Amino acid sequence: MSSTERTSPDRTRKHIHLGTRLEAAERVRRGETSAREAAQALGVAESEVQRWVASDEKPIAIEDVVVAPEVRRLTRRAQRLVALIAAAEREIRSLTQRLVEGRRRSPQGAD
Repeated sequence: MSSTERTSPDRTRKHIHLGTRLEAAERVRRGETSAREAAQALGVAESEVQRWVASDEKPIAIEDVVVAPEVRRLTRRAQRLVALIAAAEREIRSLTQRLVEGRRRSPQGAD
């Protein structure tokens, strides 16, 4: 074995299991840790962690594989409805506040 083979970056790169890499990348994506912190914790270069974060590899939950497509579709619709209801409630509060402020500003007896 030549000295160049022993010192090649591929030979000295620390092996990190796929699950660990995916978990670290997700934590960085969610902002729970930085790429630098994850790299230090795993004993790899920060650029390596950044490469994991930039990849399309993502962990898959069992529910994503096992749950029927119709259940996923209905769940997404329910989540969308919750978001729409929250937006409607915010708009109602805003309009109510404007109405109350308008009544306070208008002269009394102008009815």
